[in-house]
Amino acid sequence: MNPWLMSLVMFFAWGILALQLIVKFGALTKMAPESRFKDIKRRIGRLLKMGIGQERLIGRSRERGSGIMHAFIFWGALIIGVRELTLMGEGFLTGFQEYLPLLGSDSILGFIYISVYNVAEVLVLALVLVALYRRIWPKPERLELNWEGIYVLLFIVAIMLTDILFDAARYNLVENFGHNLHFFQSTEYGTEWQWAPVSFLVSKVLNFFGEGGNAFFYYFGYWGHVAAMLIFLNLLINTKQFHEITALPNIFFGSLDYPHAPAPLTNLEDEKLWEEGNIGVNKLEHLTWKQGLDLFSCTECGRCHDVCPTYVTDKPLTLKWFNQSLLKHLRNEERTLFTTGKTAEEKTLVGDIIHPDTLWACTTCRACEEACPVSIEHVPRIIAMRQNQTMMEENYPPEMTNTFKGLERNFNPWGIGFDQRADWANGMEIPLMSDRNRENEEPSDEIEVLMWVGCAGSYDSRNQKIARATATLYKKAGVKFAILGSEEKCTGDLARRSGNEMLFQMLAGENVETLNNYNIKKIVTSCPHCLNTIKNEYPQLGGEYEVFHHTQFIQKLVDENKLPLGSNLKDTVTYHDSCYLGRYNQEYESPRKLLNNSGNEPLVEMKRHGIESFCCGAGGSRMWMEEKIGSRINETRTEEALNTGASTVATACPFCMTMLSDGITAKGKSETVKTKDVAEIVLEAIEAT
Repeated sequence: MNPWLMSLVMFFAWGILALQLIVKFGALTKMAPESRFKDIKRRIGRLLKMGIGQERLIGRSRERGSGIMHAFIFWGALIIGVRELTLMGEGFLTGFQEYLPLLGSDSILGFIYISVYNVAEVLVLALVLVALYRRIWPKPERLELNWEGIYVLLFIVAIMLTDILFDAARYNLVENFGHNLHFFQSTEYGTEWQWAPVSFLVSKVLNFFGEGGNAFFYYFGYWGHVAAMLIFLNLLINTKQFHEITALPNIFFGSLDYPHAPAPLTNLEDEKLWEEGNIGVNKLEHLTWKQGLDLFSCTECGRCHDVCPTYVTDKPLTLKWFNQSLLKHLRNEERTLFTTGKTAEEKTLVGDIIHPDTLWACTTCRACEEACPVSIEHVPRIIAMRQNQTMMEENYPPEMTNTFKGLERNFNPWGIGFDQRADWANGMEIPLMSDRNRENEEPSDEIEVLMWVGCAGSYDSRNQKIARATATLYKKAGVKFAILGSEEKCTGDLARRSGNEMLFQMLAGENVETLNNYNIKKIVTSCPHCLNTIKNEYPQLGGEYEVFHHTQFIQKLVDENKLPLGSNLKDTVTYHDSCYLGRYNQEYESPRKLLNNSGNEPLVEMKRHGIESFCCGAGGSRMWMEEKIGSRINETRTEEALNTGASTVATACPFCMTMLSDGITAKGKSETVKTKDVAEIVLEAIEAT
């Protein structure tokens, strides 16, 4: 090879690539700061599991076949990546690999690698051809037929074929025509071709073309491969294939533990934020650098489509489309953002780039995030954009006006008098925290837990029954508990999810003050939204508590033999996983254990359950908004429940209870199918003992 020509090619190709990367990653540095550098050891583990191990592609039941196919293409590409380095070195020094201490022909590792990459090339080639076929003919709905997806696959085909061609022609030139290419030496391990069977077979075909033909294929294969690889690298940077560079870093910087890294608490007393309109997000530069990296990392695989309750019910929202819209804007503005730190155009993210109907359709269920193979965090952007619309533009769904007023005046979304919050407990002799004389109490009189009732349990007639059933179980188990009564306020979940950060901080701050004044340490709630907010968001305001969902606490009481749970019920039960109990707080087992131990028949699972459960449609403050576009999400989920043939649909969330009850009524099945909370079913099983 000509080292001068190779140097020239490498200088221009890699130089252009470097300039593009500098602009793109430089633009990210101009976005809002965010700390994602803690717990490096755990991040490496996450990278190995989710990135290298391709966990979300091969570990999910949905479309596992295509996921495994992509995983093998990825693993093959990693193996071939080392080959690319040695092949580029070949342009400067013939037989470059031979001079490497670990990969030369005098090393067993070198011979093993020859075999591995040779097989990997054929495997990648075959699977890419299958992927090309799937994209053009059967074409799953989630895949869009476009030239970008096709030419990317064709480039990969060309890269694999030219390398195999180069190796085969090189073998013939050395073995059959006496060329000295400093390779294919015979050692104690044998010749290379005992370890590279595919290239060896191709060489037999090329042998018919003679020395001149093989010399042509040798140079054509090499320079064709180098050209295809370098052109591909420079093209992919402005296509969806840019995820090949950004996906692994994006996974590495993903949130740990709680699904999202808690956003810094907005200082609403900072006048400068209000003056500059920097409450929430409505410009590219308002996004954090990780959110910008999310956009670059989208593979456009569409796996978020059929798990998204809004897309399935014909609403204009799916993570893929949302990303594509923002990414197109970012690509148009990245040079300006890189040089000035601001976008040139006076376009707003909401209104000009993202339609308001799209923004407000989201239920924040996180199904898209769990399906995403590259760890894109969608919900925080939605919340931040809503925050700007609500706080700065006062542009939110009109029905939220009364909801906000109810929260402001009576601390619940219905606006019912706050003095009625404890009326559900009349006659049950449940102590109020305010009635307890802590100075004269004996240690044995101290409460074990605070029962956080929540707005639905306090005011909604159906969910009041759940609160009474739950309290009855605690009494039967001898639990010493109390409630706050009129001192309890809405946790602020719906205020924060609808962008009203000021209202959230007001409600949450007052709740934290009340809880801390009573020195509360342990809280149990029937509402997953309350659980999520108190457990994961109140620490930002100084509220550190041990928080349980009532199914977790009841299961603990059963395990301690404080509740005599027996398998006495004969109903066939299916269970609906709440998004905020499951995907947000990773609790799937406690409700199932309680239900399986309450009935004679095992739990009947819906088609989508556990981490792949389908949303009821109430999250993200959607409970208080009208569903005006497409079909109703709760009715779609209800159909899945009815298809199980179960006579009882069990829930563990007051919002889910409302949505599924309404769905069953809409389907005309309210006489034959009942909705019950897990606590109600457990109480029935105990009382039937």
